[in-house]
This record gives sequence, C-alpha cells and structure tokens, in this order.
Amino acid sequence: MAIIFLNLILLIIYIIYFLKYYVNPIYDFVVIVNIINIFYIFMLLKQNKTLYERLDEHFIKASVMRSNSIIDPLTKIYNRRYFDEAFNKFYSAALTNGSFYFSIMIIDIDHFKRFNDTYGHDVGDDVLKAVVDKIRNNIRTNDVFCRFGGEEFVVLTEDDKKGAIKLANKINKLEYEAVEKITVSIGLAFFDKNKTKDELLKEADNNLYKAKEQGRNRVIYETN
Repeated sequence: MAIIFLNLILLIIYIIYFLKYYVNPIYDFVVIVNIINIFYIFMLLKQNKTLYERLDEHFIKASVMRSNSIIDPLTKIYNRRYFDEAFNKFYSAALTNGSFYFSIMIIDIDHFKRFNDTYGHDVGDDVLKAVVDKIRNNIRTNDVFCRFGGEEFVVLTEDDKKGAIKLANKINKLEYEAVEKITVSIGLAFFDKNKTKDELLKEADNNLYKAKEQGRNRVIYETN
C-alpha cells in the first residue's frame, strides 16, 4: 500500500508539472512507469486477497470437519471419539503431574428402552436431550462431558475422590423431566497410577453395572 501511495504522489506531481509546462517527454515516461507499477501492484494485491480468501475458506472447512467428527449430532455434546482423546490427555497429565487428579463417571439413563418402546424414538431423543441439558448446566466448563453411546454418557472431571463423589451425587439427584420422571445410574472411578486407562474405564463400567443391579438410581464407587 505504501508503494501505491508513493506512486500516486509521483503521479500528482507529474500532473502539476504537466499543467504548468504542458508536454515533457521525461514526465510522460515517468507517468507511464507509475501507471504500470500501480496496475501491477493492484493485480498482486487482488491475487493475495483471493489467496487469503481461499485460505480462510480452507480453515473454516477444516474447523467444521473437526467439529463434526467430535460432536454428537443429536445432543450437541462431545462424542466417543473426543472422549478417547480427552481420556488419553487426562491420564497422561495425571501420570506426569503429581498435582493433577481426575475421576471418571459413566452415567446411564434408567429404563431408557421403555421410553422408546412406550412413546417412540422421537420422545426417546427428547429424553436424551433433557438429561444432557440438565447435566451440562450442573458441571464446570473444564469438565469433559461426552455421549458414550446410546443412553450412556461420560464425565471426566478434574476432581479428587471427595469432589467427584459430590458431583456424581449431585448429578444423580437432579430432577430430570420429559414425558415422565427420569432417573440415572452412575458408576464412578478415581485415577490410580497403578491402573491402566482400560482398567480405570472398566472399573467405572463395573460400578455402573453394580448400580443397576442394586436397583438403579444411585452412585456406586470403590471405597478402598
């Protein structure tokens, strides 16, 4: 832009001299060169603008593709793929940073099949979204909330045992409403450096199974 401005100044100077002295071959040559320079620079800027627009379009498309790959289309929360990424990061951080601690809870909607069978899949979808909205509004922004599959959800929370138990009980006691009252069962597990990621996830899943076996609508975790 500075070059264009400089050329415009030179062009104005030429015009002033042209009006004063009429015709001068040297000034004619200068003005032609300046006009060519301005045109050339204008074309370069136009090409750069097109390039920037294409780059912006590329980044937008890449961002949309990334979002679509990690967001559950129905509930608009993270999906299983994102959970796997986040779980790896949480686990690695806890192993390498002694001050970082996390817990994992698997949440299951009780008797969800009955909602689908009794009211239809559209109502079943409404039940899923009602539960998601309620949980999302009662966890922190740094908690990772994902749809694990079907009517199961996962929360990764940067909490120790006491904090995670408190959060799990809070989620369990929330009043979920759709066509009728909804309850959830929760299996909870705490980070342990002596357990692998798979073992930790399995522990949460086993505790969820125990919660269902013991009558549902409860939180189960290992006390030792």
